[in-house]
Amino acid sequence: MSNILLVEDSPTQAMQMKMLLESAAHQVVCCDDGTRAIEHLQNSVCELVVTDLELPLMNGLELIKQMQCDFPQIPAVLVTGQGSERLAAEALRAGATAYVPKSMVDDMLLGTVEDVLGVMRTDRSYAELIDCTVENRLVFELPNKMILLTTAIDLTMQLAGGMRLLSGVDRYRVWTALQHAASNAIYRGNLELTRDQWQQSSSDEETAEESTAFVNQRLGAAPYKNRKIHYDARLMRDLIRIVIRDEGHGFDTSEVARQIDPQAMSENGGRGLVLMRNFMDKVTFNAAGNEVTLIKQCIAS
Repeated sequence: MSNILLVEDSPTQAMQMKMLLESAAHQVVCCDDGTRAIEHLQNSVCELVVTDLELPLMNGLELIKQMQCDFPQIPAVLVTGQGSERLAAEALRAGATAYVPKSMVDDMLLGTVEDVLGVMRTDRSYAELIDCTVENRLVFELPNKMILLTTAIDLTMQLAGGMRLLSGVDRYRVWTALQHAASNAIYRGNLELTRDQWQQSSSDEETAEESTAFVNQRLGAAPYKNRKIHYDARLMRDLIRIVIRDEGHGFDTSEVARQIDPQAMSENGGRGLVLMRNFMDKVTFNAAGNEVTLIKQCIAS
């Protein structure tokens, strides 16, 4: 159970999201503007803020900027409607931890909140030993199992937290960027799914079952089943550098220019690249298009 502040000026939408969050046993306090949200954060215990972008006085973007100054340890999940993609992208650059389109609140909000809270509660059992670390490196050669890649990413973020390289908010932002890069490496890279097939495989529509069967077929057929994912993470005092490489044929890297447009946030694949660009300091691809390097500058506290 967590204490969550919900900032939404529409009573109907506020009630919808409050009931959704309370269904997972979270305690939710609501307010209708960013100025009241700041007052609440100053006087109460809060573990996470869920905020609409469009608010009457201090909007969601301004709230997130203020939180970065006064409450950088508290993550903010942004909820916004169609047509506000550019402001949403600016909010992500300003420090928002995650982004949920209003059209997908029922499907995404609770899972996103649970993911953020899970990363924020990184196990610190080895904190004292890890705090003495000058550099860590993780190198894995993995089969096409997303759960294994996620475990490698979780371990990387646990080390980053133990070395005090990233705040809890930044750990989730980097974790999100790596999740998108890993998913792309498996499904677009090694399994060679088209963009439509990839989007269908992650949807909840009727096409998902058929698409999942197709993915499972690829996972059991040559050459796809024999391909590996190469994961190389270096954690140093001044930066974190992660390289994820698949063994597919790669892609035309000229597509990247179109996908960094904030309008691409409405697309599954495009949104991933927008988030990677906003959450990391540098994202580059090799010439073949089958390897991505993600860099995050950091200063150990």
